[in-house]
Amino acid sequence: MANEKIYQGVTLNGLPVRVELEWPFHRSEGGSDWYVVHGRLWLADGGDLHADVALNLSQSINEVLPSRDGELSFQVAVNTARKALDDKQLQLLKSGKRQPVSVSSRCYSLRRQQFTFWHVGEAELEEFVARKVFWAGGVEWRPVLIGDPCDALYLDAADEQMKDKLRVAATKLAGQGLVRLTGDSARATEALVNRADEFRRAKEKTLDELHSKHAFERT
Repeated sequence: MANEKIYQGVTLNGLPVRVELEWPFHRSEGGSDWYVVHGRLWLADGGDLHADVALNLSQSINEVLPSRDGELSFQVAVNTARKALDDKQLQLLKSGKRQPVSVSSRCYSLRRQQFTFWHVGEAELEEFVARKVFWAGGVEWRPVLIGDPCDALYLDAADEQMKDKLRVAATKLAGQGLVRLTGDSARATEALVNRADEFRRAKEKTLDELHSKHAFERT
């Protein structure tokens, strides 16, 4: 029986997202050899834009995952959906049909035997952490996990120190008075919230580019 499993955070391009999956992967209907997980990716800004997705697990990735219901499988599913949004493969709509996304060797290096989504630099890490704390913390300024293995996989799976680098980025933000750290979590400060217009502009710019791309394809 499927259970809802949720990730909340941001994309590298500045979109706040909430990914809700009917977990775990299960054999697709119709007797096919594919495994699939259905879900919804929300633009987590308080609005109703979203993408209903069907994440189709290829045989090559099925063979390298330890299981179809473990944490690594969930992280790969979430990050495949995030990367599809980064690459403008998904449309964010108020309603619409389910959009297929392939969980395939495009996100896995057979030579290195590693998943690969992004390779980010130090400046990008600080911006990513700041945006995540702002958006995922919400108006209540909730604590947000920093050394998140799902984010580490998304940002650079080849870097075994990525979780530590995320923590270092958060420590630098704390030194600037932008977040308050407690263990492996961070809360926004008033100084970070004062950058709200900057974060919203980044979101709107990315969203405009996404809509423009799909509008062009429809012409």
